[in-house]
Amino acid sequence: MLLAIAAFVVGCTDADAEGPPVSPVSSPSPTPSTSPVPSAEARDRLFALGELWSTTAAAVTYDTIAPVPGQPVTAHLCLRQLADRASAQDYGTKWREDLLRRCSRQGSLHLMWDPPDGWRMDVITPVDRFTLTSAHERTRLCRFRNTDDCRAIPTNDAIERAGADVFFRPPARILDEIGATEVTAIGSPDEAVVPVECFAASGPDEHVEWCYGTDGTLVSFLRGPSAKGWRSFEATQIE
Repeated sequence: MLLAIAAFVVGCTDADAEGPPVSPVSSPSPTPSTSPVPSAEARDRLFALGELWSTTAAAVTYDTIAPVPGQPVTAHLCLRQLADRASAQDYGTKWREDLLRRCSRQGSLHLMWDPPDGWRMDVITPVDRFTLTSAHERTRLCRFRNTDDCRAIPTNDAIERAGADVFFRPPARILDEIGATEVTAIGSPDEAVVPVECFAASGPDEHVEWCYGTDGTLVSFLRGPSAKGWRSFEATQIE
């Protein structure tokens, strides 16, 4: 049974499903970029761009990769676990698409960012979809793209639900979290949607990378590995 699923996964496409396209399942384990010699100038520039992000209005669509709570760290183990739980009647096109999407950890996030207090996120994860909007000291959790059907939740809970803490945490705080003391400027990826400046740092157990546009827009972010797996945001469109 598992071999049949694996064979399907290799050739499967998700053209008819809503949300971001799904790639064949693989473990989300990006390779950190090669970094030059650490410098105080790189750290200062990273902090300056992080501060600029906190005052820059933007509308950005990101492709995301994130671990799913309760799911094994690797995609291979995820497939095995879900296949073992499935019954024979579950095997159909829709079930296979759901299996592939859940184990791929792929999603998307459309961010409308108007600091200091205005923001909205349309979030698609492998297991859920919803919209979050800022509302004073709390956040409204809504049905996906339906702001007429909402309930108020604490903002910290909303940010955790979306896995979007990077948008609200300055680089200095993230460096403290991972125990990193040095920052390096690294090469910009060729596929970035706008010209960017990129930076990296490593702590004892985690590596993190940021890429910012010259206006302070956060274009990409990578963090991992950890017990929960890699997490990444990659801008595909900036309006």
